Amino acid sequence: MTTRNTSGGDTRERTSITLPPDLMRRAKVAGGNNLSAYVEVALREKFLVDAMVEVARIKSIDPADDLFEAAEADAEAAA
Repeated sequence: MTTRNTSGGDTRERTSITLPPDLMRRAKVAGGNNLSAYVEVALREKFLVDAMVEVARIKSIDPADDLFEAAEADAEAAA
């Protein structure tokens, strides 16, 4: 992996990836003249989706929900 600075001042790293030929062709077509920019956007979107899935997972196991449900069950049992 090599590191370089771009004209905009941000640091970039060069790496090599291996993809199936069909996926590489599709990425090159979709990326037009800038495959690196396309892959960067795709990775950022994937990280965002992964973060949203993790937030949803954490919210689904929120202990406050369990307490609320237990309180409701107790109230129904007492009625």
